[in-house]
Amino acid sequence: MAESGNTILHNFVLTELFKETYLVDLSSSVNNNNEQELTAEPFNVLVLHHHTQNVLPSNENVLLQAILNACKLKPEEIGVFSKSILNQNNLKEILEKHQPKKVILFGVDPAVIGLPIHFPIFQIQAYQNIQYLHAPALTELESDKQLKIQLWQKLKQLFP
Repeated sequence: MAESGNTILHNFVLTELFKETYLVDLSSSVNNNNEQELTAEPFNVLVLHHHTQNVLPSNENVLLQAILNACKLKPEEIGVFSKSILNQNNLKEILEKHQPKKVILFGVDPAVIGLPIHFPIFQIQAYQNIQYLHAPALTELESDKQLKIQLWQKLKQLFP
């Protein structure tokens, strides 16, 4: 392991952190499409990530799968989109079409997407009957064990 000062969590450590979960394959899920078209399909959980393309890099996709597995979410409950979907649609339209109960923002600032409230990273914020969790970008989480631990503590509150 390189001595760069960053801690890298290997897959076996992630497995231990997120045990008793099942696999959600986001790469083949209809809820994670390349076109980012907005169907009227409702999702219990909407995930917005900071990338401009909807398909995540494979290392971040693995991390996101582990996170969602740990929360015991079913693939049909989850809609995963990049922030670029907001260039084509406003947040209100997205929320009306998908009707999520929870929204996780990975590396997406709430103010940038049009939320009229400001809340810090790792704070669960309720607004208009939706619970929001603002989290660091998956790229940051991937290389920082402390951030992963903080995220996991909040996810346990969001998905009891």
